[in-house]
Amino acid sequence: MDARFLVDARGFLAPADGGNSPLQGRTGYFRLQNSSPDWIVMLRSPAQGGMQETRPRVVLAGDCGAFHLADLIAFLGQSRWTGVLRVTAPSGERSLLLKDGDVRSAASDSSGDRIGEVMVRLGYVSRVALEKVLAESPPSRIGKALVERGLIKAHDLYKCLNEQISEIFHGIMLSKDGAFALIDQEIDEKALTHNLSLSMNGLLMDSIRKIDELAQFRKRIPHGRMYVLPRKPAEEELEPEEAAVFAQVDGRRTVIEVGQLARFSEFDATRIVHHLMEMGLVKVVEALAAPAVPVSSQSSVVEPVAAIPKKPVPAPPPKPVALSPEVVVEVFNTIFREVRDEVAARGTLEPFLISANAALKGNGVSTSPVLTGLMFSDDGKLDGAQLVSRYEQLTTEGHLGAEPIVSLKQALSDVMFFLLFQAGELLESAADEELARRVKEHLAALEPK
Repeated sequence: MDARFLVDARGFLAPADGGNSPLQGRTGYFRLQNSSPDWIVMLRSPAQGGMQETRPRVVLAGDCGAFHLADLIAFLGQSRWTGVLRVTAPSGERSLLLKDGDVRSAASDSSGDRIGEVMVRLGYVSRVALEKVLAESPPSRIGKALVERGLIKAHDLYKCLNEQISEIFHGIMLSKDGAFALIDQEIDEKALTHNLSLSMNGLLMDSIRKIDELAQFRKRIPHGRMYVLPRKPAEEELEPEEAAVFAQVDGRRTVIEVGQLARFSEFDATRIVHHLMEMGLVKVVEALAAPAVPVSSQSSVVEPVAAIPKKPVPAPPPKPVALSPEVVVEVFNTIFREVRDEVAARGTLEPFLISANAALKGNGVSTSPVLTGLMFSDDGKLDGAQLVSRYEQLTTEGHLGAEPIVSLKQALSDVMFFLLFQAGELLESAADEELARRVKEHLAALEPK
C-alpha cells in the first residue's frame, strides 16, 4: 500500500497516519521541482545515484496534461514491458497490469467500470439479478458466481471482461489531467482472476478510432439519452448488428436502451444508430412529443444478436519468431487438446465445445481471417491442414500483413486464452494452475532460441 502524507496549510509534510515516516533513511537536502498540483517531485542535491532494489518501484512518472499517454502506451507494447501503468485523474484511478506488453488485467475505482455494471450495460444481466448475487458472493467472484448460477454463459462473461478492459483503457486515454506512474513489478499470474490477454497496441488503435469516430457521431447524436424513432421499414437486408439494433427501435427507447437490449456498448450502439440514420431508417430526438407508433415491419420481436466486442487488431512484436506455420499450428493444437482433456475429465466437454465453436463462428474469439470457417473437432483441435492451407492462401494474397506468421500466432493465441478462460470457470484452482503450467511449457517451443 502506498504511504500517505499530509501537507498542511503551512507547507509542512507529515505521515497521514501519524506514525513513523517512510522517508526515514532518506535524509539529505532535496530541491522541489515545479510540477502540476497532482504530484510533488523532489530531487536530492547533490545526487548520490544508486537504484531502489525493492519492488514494486516507480520507474517513470509524469503529468497527463503535458505528456501524451498514447506515446507511452505504444512504447510499452512494442518493448513488451511487464509491470503496472497507473493513472490518477479527477475522474478516478485506473491501472493496467501488463505482461510482456499485453494487458492481462485492469482495475478502476470508478463504480461504472465494475464488471457487474458492464454486464448490466450490455444487457447480459439484470440489475436485480446482479444485486442478489452480490449480496451472496464477494465482488471479486461475481463473474464466476453468475456463471455457476446459470445467469450468464462463460463466453458471454469473456466478452464482458474484454469490454471492461477496453473501457478502462479508453478512460486512461481520455485522461487530460492528473498524473501517471509506471511501476516495475512482476505480475503473479496465479493471482489473476481470469485468463485474459489483450494486445496493448491493438487497444490503443481501437481507442484512437473511437475518439475520432465519436467526434463525428456527436454532431448528429449529442449523447446516448437521445430517443431513437423509426422512419421507414428496411427495404434491403441489414447487417446482423444493424438488424439487432433496428429491431429494438420502437420510438420510446434511447440510444443507450436500444444498445442494451441488442447487447452493444454505448459507443457501438451510437455507431450503428448513426449508420441507420445515414440510411434514412431512423432519426433521433431530444424528447418525445407523443407516443410514437412503431413501424409495422418491426412489430414482431426479433431475438437480439449478441454484440461481439471488437477485438483490437494485434500489432506484431518488433522481432517475430521465424517458424513454419505447421509448427505453430501443431503447438497450439496440442494446447487446445490439453484444455479439452482437462474439461472432459470434469464431465462438461459437450457444452464447452458448443460454446467454443459458437464463439469461434461468431468472431467472438478473434477477427483474424485465418480462422474463418474453422471449428473444433471432438478431440479439441482445429483442422491443421485446413488452417495451414488458409494461412498460405491469405499470405499469398497479402491479407496477413508484413509478418504473416506473427498474425497466425496472435490469432491462435487469442483462441488459446479464450479456451483457458472458459476452462478456468469450470476447473478447481489447483487443476487450473497445473493446466496453465503445462501450457507455458508448450509455448516455450515457439520462443526464440
